[in-house]
Amino acid sequence: MLHEGGSQLVPLPEEGTLHIGRAPECALRLRDGAVSRRHATLHITPDAVEVEDQGSRNGVDLAGARLPPHERVPWPVGTALRVGGAVLVLRPAVAAPTDTPEPLVEAPAMRALFDAVGRVAASSLPVLLLGETGVGKEVVAREVHRRSRRAGGPLVKVDCGALSAELVEAELFGHERGAFTGAIATRPGLLREADGGTVFLDEVGELPLDMQTRLLRVLQEGEVRPVGSTETLTLDLRFVAATHVDLTEAVRAGRFREDLFYWLQGAVLSVPPLRERVEDIAPLAERFLVEAARLAGRARVPALSEEARRALEAHGWPGNVRQLRNVVQRAVLLGGGDVVELADLDVPAAEEAASPVDLRTALEAFEKERIRDALEATGGNQTLAAKRLGVARRTLISRIEKYGLPRPRKGSDE
Repeated sequence: MLHEGGSQLVPLPEEGTLHIGRAPECALRLRDGAVSRRHATLHITPDAVEVEDQGSRNGVDLAGARLPPHERVPWPVGTALRVGGAVLVLRPAVAAPTDTPEPLVEAPAMRALFDAVGRVAASSLPVLLLGETGVGKEVVAREVHRRSRRAGGPLVKVDCGALSAELVEAELFGHERGAFTGAIATRPGLLREADGGTVFLDEVGELPLDMQTRLLRVLQEGEVRPVGSTETLTLDLRFVAATHVDLTEAVRAGRFREDLFYWLQGAVLSVPPLRERVEDIAPLAERFLVEAARLAGRARVPALSEEARRALEAHGWPGNVRQLRNVVQRAVLLGGGDVVELADLDVPAAEEAASPVDLRTALEAFEKERIRDALEATGGNQTLAAKRLGVARRTLISRIEKYGLPRPRKGSDE
């Protein structure tokens, strides 16, 4: 499955049904405002898979054709199915790769970064990773863990921007059975699952202030208390945090605790944007071609034409590595040839690419267009649009004002 956040493999049961939508009960849950709560259903047998549009608001497209609602339609292997902003391709079951590929460090800036990673990993200091959205901060976090003395322990990712505001404390620290409505069983929480290993706090700047206070206690004392428990537990944890926001400005604005900011800065590493790592673009694209071919169940990996390669290297990539992956994988999943040509890519030719002085304008235009698309997809609902973009609602409002976009009517969030 290819979506805005990247790509993932979703194993299907041998037989039965699988629901796709935004509702929590959907087995394949898509956090996309263009997707209905119960958007579509897959009907799975040992011999075939059929897809049924459940009367969704924005429909389901199979091989570019809109499906009729409430009718089962066969889904052939290798054919693209579009649900909201996600593209799904059915492929035969194969053994999943067991190892995470080595990071690509062709560019001098990345070689310098990973030299620093080796030195930092050997210590027990907290690490703060800075960089634009999509540059690969999670890849760096994994490498810090892999090279550390904790490599044999767990690496647990905490997506601070996606934690439920109502249940964030229970998700982080765990809870006892009956601690709150819906707590039908005791759960250890993400921090306890990482005991003896590393916690990766992705987008730590989105963590609510009250949770920042609790997190600071864990950093200082190594202790957690599950919700509904009187027992304090001692944990052995190392923290790697990442953010794309200016935490200094967030501290100044009162959105981030100054003491937590200083605690997280045991070691600070900046991940350069893709436009400053041109040497990495072609090798990354080749890797994404292999991933896309595997996702599509294709026996042969498409090649990249010379014109396409030059266009990729000349592009400014405001969405960084994440955008490059989506562009390359979408070209493979929606195309069928043995060579990916420039026409298959959603980027301009090399001679039409923006110059470096235009990159800030390109970044702002890209962000403005993403905000406009998110608002349109969610009917102007700012809360849903913010979730779709992966930012706090207040951040979305600030950027709407910055770009002079029309504010949705007040009732649109209801």
